Amino acid sequence: MAFENRSGIDSVQGWVVVFAAFLAAFVVFGVSYTFGIFLKPIEEELHVTHAALSTVFSTMTVISFFLSPFTGRIADRHGPRSVVACGAVLMCAGLVATARVPSFPLLFLTYGVGLGGAVACTYIPAIATVGGWFKVRRVIALGVAVSGIGCGTLLAAPVSAMLIERYGWRPAIEILGWVGGGLMVVSALLLFRPPVLEEKAKVAIGPKLRTRAFALLYGSFFLKGIAVYVALVFIPAYAMDLGATRVAAASLVGYIGASSVVGRLGGSMLAPRFGLFNMYKLAFAILFVSYFLWITGHVYPTLVIFSLIMGVGYGGVAGMAPAVTASLFGVQGLGQLLGVLFTALGMACLVGPPIAGLVIDYSHTYHSTPFYAAAAAALALIVAIPLHKLEPETATLSSQPIEVSMLYRHHW
Repeated sequence: MAFENRSGIDSVQGWVVVFAAFLAAFVVFGVSYTFGIFLKPIEEELHVTHAALSTVFSTMTVISFFLSPFTGRIADRHGPRSVVACGAVLMCAGLVATARVPSFPLLFLTYGVGLGGAVACTYIPAIATVGGWFKVRRVIALGVAVSGIGCGTLLAAPVSAMLIERYGWRPAIEILGWVGGGLMVVSALLLFRPPVLEEKAKVAIGPKLRTRAFALLYGSFFLKGIAVYVALVFIPAYAMDLGATRVAAASLVGYIGASSVVGRLGGSMLAPRFGLFNMYKLAFAILFVSYFLWITGHVYPTLVIFSLIMGVGYGGVAGMAPAVTASLFGVQGLGQLLGVLFTALGMACLVGPPIAGLVIDYSHTYHSTPFYAAAAAALALIVAIPLHKLEPETATLSSQPIEVSMLYRHHW
């Protein structure tokens, strides 16, 4: 029967979980990646510098990814629903409070801690749950789930710009809080525990963290994060400095989000034919090459092309990262392992945007920003290249290794 398998591995219920994870990623990253659109109006009202305000975004990202190992571990053991529900409360409360802050320092608590906690409670627990629901279609299921990041960015960026134009930044961010919190409640209700959760043995991830493969994954993620976050935070202000309108500048972030969906889904769909690790490295290469367009992008149309190409590379890396991690180390303890890996993005945000902001404040120009991001993207590619050679060696560390090549050969 076509619908015989409704609640087991690779079942209809598993695809419901994919939708829930997609929705969770859509909300938390759609909202958090709008920060660049709010940058100038907050600066003007609260009288802060680029460097100071970018540290609020860095705080949010650091908290979100450094808490992820703990939220991922809780979700691995007890299921994701209550964890994601906590994220919904934190998002709504944090953004509503952000809309009412009287001074800059409070943003670290309302936006940094509130939204950062929401991302930590949502993304890794939801994505790791998808991994537990699939075996045959795991790569494409993970690709669909993480494509919520791009779709959320595509919609939230221009919508936020329009809300700011019409109501001001405070009402705009409050609207995002109420709507985002409500959608996350829906996501939590649809995140069912994987059918294998009860059978999982307690997995020690310490030996995996000490492998060369994990070190390379972590390093490439850190460097990629610097390149991506610098673009997401400063490309709208860069465009407005060239004369673009607020909505047009915000649309660049939306274009990054839209094309990242192509990267996330395209990489996952082409991996069976060309190899998961080959496509993963290609995504890093595309990310690096795109920054040459930003370097030469002194007119708005060139920035649009940059955003579209950069999004494909960034989306491809992000979309295939869970599958690459699962291929190297298996799915047992995947939530906790991904949580540790994603702390690299927190570290990247702690370093990337604040340094770029300091340079902008000192030079009073954005022209050095793309060079900085391009250098980080180049180093990320170099670090990622050796990963495929380590796959057979490190896969033996997993108590449930994934034979990716076998799955592709027999099931795609």
